Amino acid sequence: MERQDVYIFNPENDLALAHGGENYTAPPQARRLRRDLQLLPAWLARPGSAVVVDDDAQLAQQWLAGQGLQVDAVTPAGIASLGPCRFIPWGWSRAMRRTLEKWGASDDDLPGLAQLDAWRALAHRRSTISMHHAIARELGFTPVTAPVELHSLDDVRHFAREHAGCYLKMPFSGSGRGVYHVLADGSNDPHLWQWAEGALHRQGSLMAEQGLDRTLDCAVELHCRESRVAVTGLSVFSTDRHCQYAGGRVDTYQRLLALIEEKYPSFGHVMEAVTRAATHLIAPHYTGPLGVDMLLYRRDDGTTGINPCVELNLRHTMGMVTAALAARHGMRGTFVLNADTPGRPLTPPGTHQAVLTPTL
Repeated sequence: MERQDVYIFNPENDLALAHGGENYTAPPQARRLRRDLQLLPAWLARPGSAVVVDDDAQLAQQWLAGQGLQVDAVTPAGIASLGPCRFIPWGWSRAMRRTLEKWGASDDDLPGLAQLDAWRALAHRRSTISMHHAIARELGFTPVTAPVELHSLDDVRHFAREHAGCYLKMPFSGSGRGVYHVLADGSNDPHLWQWAEGALHRQGSLMAEQGLDRTLDCAVELHCRESRVAVTGLSVFSTDRHCQYAGGRVDTYQRLLALIEEKYPSFGHVMEAVTRAATHLIAPHYTGPLGVDMLLYRRDDGTTGINPCVELNLRHTMGMVTAALAARHGMRGTFVLNADTPGRPLTPPGTHQAVLTPTL
């Protein structure tokens, strides 16, 4: 019997990875986001798949049908009655596995703990260091200085003094959270040192990278399976002043590629190098979606450079959603997570809502 794909939106998974254990409880804001956008994975799903909703599967089913999506809604109580499943959460962790066990999922349909621990190790932001070095080898030159891992407050102070305007990142955090932009050298920012000390205590280290004069945020969306990597899409997106995802462009792969190459003509070559690096470093040890965030920046001489691995996301991303909206559903426009934005709703009404503002 063919397995049914069952999607689960668990945007708190990066926080669950930071926790590391099986019994993790997300903060209220993350739980609210999860509930409000619980139907978002339906836009990624093939016909005949299912998406998990907290309750009222009938109401969710009506909404899905109204969108023309041939996807079933199922509550946690209905998981045990499904046949063989391929569970596809937004991201995997021990906590996600434990949740599915509580819902009655068969152990045969779940990744093992050792596998999950290996995936968690790869999801640590230090993996971006290895990716930078591998990409540089593939390209034959170093596009940008690789991040470094810092283990003490003295190390953080020294890096901030040497690299004014740098970024500090917790090893496990997502969507821009856990990122601190150090203004100047940070010497006049007492909150910075409190934040850094707390982050070092909780997660053991901080990743640090030089600040760049950013001109464009983009990403290549990949999928790893059987030690191979396939390109599934591109994304061009924007972030707010806290480096959190603000929205993305919904357009065809060809149009997005042309947009990026207009600013950086060698982007296709860099994308191939990133794909080969992921094939060597990630794919032999991981199965699932992989998003590699990049950025274009203005060099001191006014030319455009590229950071080919700002983030390495071993999970689904909003960029994968925007790519699917264009490729599978023929949409174009701007994707935002803002209930007050006029446009086509992509999730039911809530405090948070995904909306597509069409291109005129």
